[in-house]
Amino acid sequence: MLRLLSSSRNEQVNAPEKKTFRHSLYECAFALLIGCSLAFILQWLFGEEFATREQARVYAPIAGAQYGEGRRDDIRVLLIDDAALAAAGQVWPARYGYSARLLGAIAHYKPKAIFVDIYFSAQRDDPSFAALNRALCALRREGIAVFLASARDGSGNYPLRPELDALAGKCFDKVAIQYTPDDIDRIAWNYPLVAERAGQGAAPLRSAALALHEAASGRALAAVRHPLALTWGSYQAGQGTGWRQDAGPNVASYCRPWSGFAELLPPGIRGLWYEDTDKPLCVYHETLHAGDLANTTTEGEAQLRRQIEGKLVLVGLGTTNSGDFVQSPLHGRIPGIYLHAMALDNLLVDGDDHARHMSMQPGREQAPLVAFLGLSILFVTIVPKLLRPWVEARFGTQLLEEPVEFWMARLRLRRTEGVQWGALLVLPAVWLIRVAGVLVAGYTMIWAGQRFFGLGVLSVVGVIFMTLFAEWFDLNEKLRRHLLLPPAVPQSAIQPVPITVSPEEPVDDVPTPAT
Repeated sequence: MLRLLSSSRNEQVNAPEKKTFRHSLYECAFALLIGCSLAFILQWLFGEEFATREQARVYAPIAGAQYGEGRRDDIRVLLIDDAALAAAGQVWPARYGYSARLLGAIAHYKPKAIFVDIYFSAQRDDPSFAALNRALCALRREGIAVFLASARDGSGNYPLRPELDALAGKCFDKVAIQYTPDDIDRIAWNYPLVAERAGQGAAPLRSAALALHEAASGRALAAVRHPLALTWGSYQAGQGTGWRQDAGPNVASYCRPWSGFAELLPPGIRGLWYEDTDKPLCVYHETLHAGDLANTTTEGEAQLRRQIEGKLVLVGLGTTNSGDFVQSPLHGRIPGIYLHAMALDNLLVDGDDHARHMSMQPGREQAPLVAFLGLSILFVTIVPKLLRPWVEARFGTQLLEEPVEFWMARLRLRRTEGVQWGALLVLPAVWLIRVAGVLVAGYTMIWAGQRFFGLGVLSVVGVIFMTLFAEWFDLNEKLRRHLLLPPAVPQSAIQPVPITVSPEEPVDDVPTPAT
């Protein structure tokens, strides 16, 4: 009697495909093509803001911790607050004579440069205006670089009062304070280094941070067209928590110190170990107050000299009714002068290698971003393919395909009737391990994008999201199967092959049904 058995050809059809190095290379190239195409399509459909802001805010504390101390010892922020104005008998806007006396007091301690983040454009009837002009020219004669803030008007220029404009370039330099918060979350992620001016052939106007960097380093940066991608420092300053006038007797009550890598945890979980988790971090740069310069003692004089001499001093408003505030991803709502201080700190640390914000658009200037996108896609496709055989050889296929069952067997947890308590214990642990793995991979890619490609957090996070999007939803594998693999042979087309048995071979007896 003949037996019908599946042939070796059937086994070859149903057997798993053995992948060669060339095959794996084709898969990676296909994943790279799909990932890049998907990145540009998402950029075109939704814009660069698509699902990146919250991810960037999650990473911001880690980036701030990696930033460390930076160059904040070379920078001092001096705030004009409500207490200083009240002590001087002033209200804002203060008289020009008050600004002149303040600049003279700062010059007494020999700073390296001064930036005044006060826009002197209104032509007020104030006879003390001449004193401000004399104070500015006196600073230049003493070898102290002075920079005055100027804002863009409707004609595209950056004017000051005509009397001050006549002194620009002689007693001080104008710098642009053009800044637009993010359209999505209003957070200061980027900082423009130059501002275009109206008029054919007009040179761009330097920003405050760029001008101060050149004054401190003595050289100009090579490429400043792309905005600076800010990295906000996480470590709180020793003196810098008292700018909030509504903080009450405890000047640190509005903010909290850096809590290490616990910043990655959700506020509810972090609150189990730390207090004030709902408050922002304290400001990064050391802060002086205008009132500190008045009625000082001998000890106070020595302390002020240590704080100001040879430093880059940034003067700004910290009054409660001032509209000059920015939103930091770490420090909450803070006076705008801290934005210039943080940008200056970034430039002093990185120089020409500072992080740049780039959009996902084709072009020669976006080459670093496109190169990082390609490497990121290769990273998320090649590494899992290389690790999978090692994991399967060591632990078997169950660890990857059924991790809950694998760990229940390892922990000797048996399934019983009713509620599976063992599975309820193992499932959250498996989920946390997967999330931790994704976070570690994401942070590694963000660090590489900033360190080796000079990209900003928003640019890098956008690339990583677009890269992982295809892998999370198995788009690469599904498209590859539909487009590249040959059609499978249907089972109906496979004919069984009879096996003939020679007379010498014994044939198994087949029971014959009883008649």
